[in-house]
Amino acid sequence: MIMRPGYCRAFTITTMMNNNQAYLLLRKHSRSMSAVLLLLLLFLPQTARSQHYIGIREGYSISGVGFNPAQRDTSTSQWLNMGLVYRYYNSKWVGLQTGINYSEKGFIWNDTTRRYRVLELPLVSQFHAEIWHLRLLANAGAYMSYALSGEKTIRSYDGTVVTSGYEFGERDRRFDYGLHLGAGLGFVFDPFELQFEFAYQYAFSYVMTPQVPGQQTLFTHFHQMIFSAVVLYRL
Repeated sequence: MIMRPGYCRAFTITTMMNNNQAYLLLRKHSRSMSAVLLLLLLFLPQTARSQHYIGIREGYSISGVGFNPAQRDTSTSQWLNMGLVYRYYNSKWVGLQTGINYSEKGFIWNDTTRRYRVLELPLVSQFHAEIWHLRLLANAGAYMSYALSGEKTIRSYDGTVVTSGYEFGERDRRFDYGLHLGAGLGFVFDPFELQFEFAYQYAFSYVMTPQVPGQQTLFTHFHQMIFSAVVLYRL
């Protein structure tokens, strides 16, 4: 069979076009495959480094509220600050820490000390760096809490002290939420870790509902400092 010159040229051009298209298609898919492989190479080590921790917390806190107009000596201290801790690390530098705490917070107003027992849920991003068996920690996130009960202690001028349960009124806000910042130091002895933390919390919600919308109340926002020790176990 003898091919005509015109047919040969058309066949050659068609073959070149098909080869170019195949090359472009292969190049396009090669880039896609390279991107997928790159993502896998980045993702798999993160998955391999994923670590889960559970633990218990015990602490000491100093709390108070803002007043309008300003008052002095409004802080109270309490040892009831305990809870369960869950921590998840999925990268070399950043993790997540949460848990549930049962604690007290309060304030002093004139001769009356008021304390609340609260159930609290913190949720923070935990930035960490390891040096030998030490872990440096920095926390940033939020918290929310609910006041389960309250008590008030009244100290009279003659020194008499009377403590009674506090009855929440219509203007009391039992739900609380705000900012949680902190720093700490951990001593790592795998699979255990002993961690010491300092945290500062500032509430965005009022202690009591304003009488008039937009008006500040006498008691404004809770704030507290928390010093705690945490024992963790890596699963």
